Formats: sequence, C-alpha cells, structure tokens
Amino acid sequence: MGCKSVDVGQVMVSFEEEVRQVEERLDKQEFMGAALGSVIGAAISIAIWFQLYLFNPKLGFIMFPVSGAIIGQFVRFFGRGYHDWFATIACMVYAVTVWVAWYMQIVVSERMSVSILIGLFFSGCAAANYFAKLSMPLELSEAFKHLIYEDRYPKKGTNIKGFAAVIFASTLALGVTYGITFMYVIFNHQLQSAKAASVEQTQQQRPTLKGIEVTEDVLSQLTTSQALLYAHAYFSGYKFNEFGSYTRGFPRSIHKSQMILEYLMKARADRRAQFILGVLLQGNRGERLVNTAAEKGDHYAALYQAFYAGCNQGSAAGNRILDTIYPLVTESAIKSEIESVRSYGYEPVCDEISMAHFPHSFVRGYIGQFRR
Repeated sequence: MGCKSVDVGQVMVSFEEEVRQVEERLDKQEFMGAALGSVIGAAISIAIWFQLYLFNPKLGFIMFPVSGAIIGQFVRFFGRGYHDWFATIACMVYAVTVWVAWYMQIVVSERMSVSILIGLFFSGCAAANYFAKLSMPLELSEAFKHLIYEDRYPKKGTNIKGFAAVIFASTLALGVTYGITFMYVIFNHQLQSAKAASVEQTQQQRPTLKGIEVTEDVLSQLTTSQALLYAHAYFSGYKFNEFGSYTRGFPRSIHKSQMILEYLMKARADRRAQFILGVLLQGNRGERLVNTAAEKGDHYAALYQAFYAGCNQGSAAGNRILDTIYPLVTESAIKSEIESVRSYGYEPVCDEISMAHFPHSFVRGYIGQFRR
C-alpha cells in the first residue's frame, strides 16, 4: 500500500493562518473598554444589591457571587481580552463594589461568621475571574502558545496598559457605586418620610377618640358592659364595642382604668371588675381581690387562683382547682386557657400573671352574658 505525502508548505501556511487569526483576536483586546465595562457592571450590581436588601435583607449575601459574575461578564463583553489583566480588572472592581456595599451596610442583615463572609467574598472573586477572560478556541491554542513562546505576546506596554486600566476602573467604580448607593439612600429616606407623613396625615384626619369623665355621676349613667369596655380602653388604647370591633387611638390612663373598676366593684359589687382590679394592682391587695372575686363565683378569678397555685405550689394544686371549675365555665376564653394549661403546663402563664395586664378576653365573654 502506498503512503500519502504531506505537503509541508501547506501545513506551514495553515499554521501561519492560525497565528494570524490569533493575532487578530488579540488586537481586538480593549483595556479601557474592559475598565468601562467593569464600572457599568459594578453600577448594575450595587443597584440590584440595594434593591434586594430592601426587599429582604436576609438575601443580601446572594449578591457576592452574583456581583462577581455580572462584573466579569461586562469585562468580558467590553474588553474581549485573553490576558490575566482582564481578570484583575474584574476582581479589583468587584472588591470595590463589595467594600461600598459593606460601608453602606447593605451586605447582610444578620451577623455572620468571618469565615462565611470570607468564603462568600472569594466565591464572587472566583466568578469575576472566571467570566472576565475569553478563552482561545481549541483549534487556535497551539498558535497562541507559539506566540507566547516566541515572546510576541504579550506585546510591549501591555502591563502598563493593564495596570492603568485597573487603577482607572477601581477609582471610577468607587465613585460610581458610592454615588449610586448614596442616591438610593436619599431616595429611600425621602420615600419613607413621605409614607410616614401620609400615614400621620391619615391618622390626623380620623376622628379623635375622646375619653370620658371618670366621675360617679358619669359612670352611673353607663351600663356595666360599657364601663368595663371603657376601663379596658383606658388600659390598652383600643376602644372595643360590645360586638368585638374596635378603634385605635383611645387615650391611655391606667389610673382611670382602675378608678372605673373601683367604682364597679364598690357601687355595683361587680365581681369581674373586682378580679381585673386585683390583677392590675398585684401585691397582697391584688391577690385578696382576686380571691374574693373567686369566692363570689367569678370563674376568671378562680382560673387565676389555679394559676397562682400551679406556679407557686405545683401543678397538682392548680389542677385541682381547674378540675373543679371546668364543668361550670361558660366563657370560651376561660375554657381555652384551661385547655392550654393542661397541654403545656403552668410555666408559660407564670410570667404573665406576675405583671399587670388587661386583655380583652377578661371582658369579652363576661359582657356577652348581659346580651343573652
């Protein structure tokens, strides 16, 4: 069998053509284009970072690798470069972007360990490095190596151009990213101020709730339900009606709340008012009032007796009281409290009963009995 001869001249021409194609690609490299592209990428990254932080501060860390990738892609597109300087431009501008984000406190909302932050930073740097440079096609790789071996690439002055591009890009990126975030901060502040002013104006336009004169003459004209609701309103700032709807903005005064309860207890012998007053007063007198209300048959007062016993003497003592009153209770709020204690124990209620409090549940079911 015969062997085909290889045309050496044709091979040389083909290789020279590959070298020429590589040189054409290298001549299209734009250091200043890469610098400007990196700044555009940094501006887009910091804008996205700020918006993401406002949307959900916990997601801010995502922008470490995303920013690196965005900046690297813009360096790649505008620079069309193959030299390591292009990766350096991307990484330096990425570092500047992260610094500005950190300085403006939009990086993360929660404390993170230093090792995690360093890892996130280097993930973005790796992304910037990966995307910033073009890779020579495989069929031209030998020709590219040939130019490097013969010192025909990089050309003289490349390092100076690269260094100048890095300095220019880093400086410009610092000014642009800081300027963008500063404008965002100002705009966001103005937006929040406008919202706050709008809310305040809306609240001012609402009818202002007015309290009542807490005197015997005025209170005598109120039903027990109305008086209890006013007592709750003065304590909480929420004015409920007998059907459960409420309006905010009632003037608060714990003293007036106690005065109404004192009136109901003394003038009308109301056991629920006596119980609530005992919870608000706390101390020895408060406990005596709660016990007296329980003796008169107030189931909420009996419930609190069980709480006191369960927290101070043990669950068995409290459970005996709960077992006694549960079949007699008609108010859903009290039944719910008993079932909760049976499920979770007394510990969750011990802190609550040691402080003055007046939830709407104290009166909701009780005043409902007057409508039946």
